[in-house]
Amino acid sequence: MRFAVFTMLFSCLLTAASLCQPGPVASPAAYYEDTNNIPVSPEILSDHRVTFRLFVPKASEVVLMGSPGILEVIKKPMPLQKDGNGLWSLTIGPLQPGFYTYGYAIDGGLRMPDPSNPNLELRRWGPTSSFVVPAPSPAVFEQRKISHGTVHVNFYDSANLGMQRMVYVYTPPGYETGRQKYPVLYLLHGNGQIEASWTWTGRANVILDNLLADGKIKPMIVVMPYGHLQREIKPAPAASFGADAAAIEKELLTAVQPFVEGRYRVLADRNHRAIAGLSMGAGQSLSIGLHNLEKFAYIAAFSGAGNREEWDKTNPNVLNQKLKILWLGCGTEDPAYSSVKGMADMLTRNKVKVIWNESGGGHSWPNWQVYLSKYTPLLFRK
Repeated sequence: MRFAVFTMLFSCLLTAASLCQPGPVASPAAYYEDTNNIPVSPEILSDHRVTFRLFVPKASEVVLMGSPGILEVIKKPMPLQKDGNGLWSLTIGPLQPGFYTYGYAIDGGLRMPDPSNPNLELRRWGPTSSFVVPAPSPAVFEQRKISHGTVHVNFYDSANLGMQRMVYVYTPPGYETGRQKYPVLYLLHGNGQIEASWTWTGRANVILDNLLADGKIKPMIVVMPYGHLQREIKPAPAASFGADAAAIEKELLTAVQPFVEGRYRVLADRNHRAIAGLSMGAGQSLSIGLHNLEKFAYIAAFSGAGNREEWDKTNPNVLNQKLKILWLGCGTEDPAYSSVKGMADMLTRNKVKVIWNESGGGHSWPNWQVYLSKYTPLLFRK
C-alpha cells in the first residue's frame, strides 16, 4: 500500500514538474511579418489633421501620393520624415470631412498601399488605401442603421471575349423575399478600376440604401460590369480605343444585359433602363446610350465626355424625345472639366435638354459619390 501511495505521489510530482517546465520558445517573427512594427496609420486627429506612418528602415525616400486622391489636397507628392528607428511619418491638414485615397512611393518605385490600413481601393494594377474624415452628420456614403440591400458577385462565361468575367449586382432591401420587378441602372467604372470599384470604394450600395431609407429614390437594381477587355494591364493587346469601346458595348448588350435579365427580376424595357459611368465609364455610358436610344431612357456621365461629334450630329428632337434624363457632371479642378463642360455647352446650343452639374474638386470619388446621389433620384419617375 505504501509503495502504491509513493508511486502515485511520485507520478504526480513528475506530472506537476513537467507542467512547470517552460515550453519551447517561439521563434521571433521574420522582419517582414513582425506585427510589432505596424504603426497606426492613418491617424485622424481631433482637429482633422491626419498623420501617416510607414516602417521601412532601409528606405532612403518615402513620399505620400495619390492617383489623384489625396493629391487634390496636397497638390504634389509630399515626403515623409524618418526617425532613428526607421519609422517614417507625415502630418497634413486639417482636411475637410470626406473620403480620401492615398498611397506611398518608396525610393522612386511604383505606388503601394499603406500596410497598416485594411481599407483599400482595388484597381487593375495594385490597390490604393482609403480613409474617411468624419463630418458632424453622416455623409451619404456612410453606413447607417437602416435596411440594407445585397451585393451579388456573379461569374459568367463571355462568348464574345472567350473568357470568364465578373459582374456585381446590387439588389434593394426586400428583393430576396419579394416578387416585385425593378428598373435597372448600369453603372460603369473608370480606367484602371474594376467591377468591384463602385461598391468596395465608391460605396454605391451604401449610398443607395441611404437614399432609399430617406425616400429619395425608387428601388432599383444596379449592375456593375467590368469595363476593360483584359484583366491584366500587361501584356496589352494591340487594339485601338474605338475597337475596345465597340467590344465593351457589344459585351454589355449581348452578354451582361441578357445575363442580368435572365437571372434577376428586372423591368426589361427602355423606360426602366438607365446607364451612367465615371471617367472612362462616362465616355462608355454616353456612347452606349447614344447608340442604343431604343434601350436606354436615362444617360449620365460623371467626369468624362463622349464623342462630341457624334452627339453634335444627332437630331436634337430625337434626343429630347427619347431621353428622359441626360445628366453631365464635373469638378472645376478636374483635368476633364473643359471637355465635359464643352460637351454640355454644345448640347445646350443645340437645344438638347441636359442637366449640367458643376462642382468643386477634381477627378475623384468624393465627386462621383455625390453625382450618383444626385442622378439616381431623377430615375424612373412617372
